Amino acid sequence: MSCGFHLRGLSSIPFESVYIQASDPLVVLDIKRRIQASSKTIVLDSPNDSQAILHILNARKRKVILSVSGSGRVREFQLRYSISFKVTDKTGREVVPISNIEIKRVLPFSDSAFLASQMEEKMLVKEMKKDAILKMMDRLGKTNSLN
Repeated sequence: MSCGFHLRGLSSIPFESVYIQASDPLVVLDIKRRIQASSKTIVLDSPNDSQAILHILNARKRKVILSVSGSGRVREFQLRYSISFKVTDKTGREVVPISNIEIKRVLPFSDSAFLASQMEEKMLVKEMKKDAILKMMDRLGKTNSLN
């Protein structure tokens, strides 16, 4: 009996080339790096020659109070990272409809360990972004080819 764990290999994004359109250049860079590292798809700097256009409609992080102590001090936050996207071909035909991915993590908080909490939050957000991009790529991998 196996546990179901498989090493993550190359993703099978059904596009030979893609252009990433987003308002935040850091989001573009994160997605571009992940695609280049884990797929055979080429990320282009112009939509003109690309087979597909990945539109990042929204990518944001939020921090919500999850629990407080009896004295009203925050004990836990919930971190949320969400990304919404769609894919069109070069003629503008929608290939992947608007899709949303949301990743949530709990961040314990202590006033006495404020700096450690900040470091942990940065690390969690970085991992959440990575997870969201990988989930997005998995969804794109389940898409039929443009041809």
